Amino acid sequence: MMAYKSSRRVDAGAVMGAPFAALQWRLLLLWVLFLLLPVVLAALPLMGALGGLLDHSTHARACAQQFDALMFSDLVHELAGEHAMLHGALLASLLFVALLLPWLNGMVVASGRAARALGFGALLKGGLVEYGRMFRLLLLSLLLYVAAAGLVRLGLDIADDRSDAAVLESRAMTAQHVAWWVSGLVVVVAQAWVESARAAFIADAGLRSAAVAMMRGLLQLLRRPLSTLLTYLLITLVGFAMALAIGLARAHTTAVGTHGLLFGFLLSQLVVVVLGWTRMARLFALAEVARSLGGSSRRAGLSEVL
Repeated sequence: MMAYKSSRRVDAGAVMGAPFAALQWRLLLLWVLFLLLPVVLAALPLMGALGGLLDHSTHARACAQQFDALMFSDLVHELAGEHAMLHGALLASLLFVALLLPWLNGMVVASGRAARALGFGALLKGGLVEYGRMFRLLLLSLLLYVAAAGLVRLGLDIADDRSDAAVLESRAMTAQHVAWWVSGLVVVVAQAWVESARAAFIADAGLRSAAVAMMRGLLQLLRRPLSTLLTYLLITLVGFAMALAIGLARAHTTAVGTHGLLFGFLLSQLVVVVLGWTRMARLFALAEVARSLGGSSRRAGLSEVL
């Protein structure tokens, strides 16, 4: 108990205000622009291949206005010949995203530490300063995700075995449902752990080690399980619900003509904005939960654990 003598209650007002603090247009604009780069990298080869197939087709406009399953099947068959090029472009795009994410996360950390909206220069510089720590944290989080995936696979395999051995169909279905719920819980806990580790850099400006940040994320889950998981889930559900609504609107928008194409593009980028806001709001809110543990107390608690 002495290790947590400076801990205090979670400031619910600060946690609830975090989503509003994340509404920073410069940070959101940089988020959109940065993530457009890998999209362009992946899309250019695909656009070139589609252009070679459709530029001189008399059915191109009709296909753009209304989905044609037969023509889509023919396009997929023709694009199979460009598999190596498209696959390489996709891998390059994913690698580019992996290299950009630490910079973006570093900008969120810099903004959260400042507790105010930063200018473009300060955001870019802050992201670069935090890049190394965010990249190391990304690598450590991959190990956690691999372990979580292994647990999910093990749980589903056990559920399959019990379903095969079950005499009643109801018992087999129950085993499957329990396995899926437990798998979802494992994924949520793993993601909340990683996000809490990132938020630890916001809560403690003196933190330098990604490994220590991961340990603090775990300690936060153990000390504040309800606050951490509820904060993560509520903000995530709100953000994903908004992104889904905008995504459905985009799916029902025919991107034909200048206005249709522009409107469809804006809706797509609005989805990216909402997802970026969700990430920022989660980190800001989880940082408030981390602050309730106290800086010195968390270091003392970490020393005892280690």
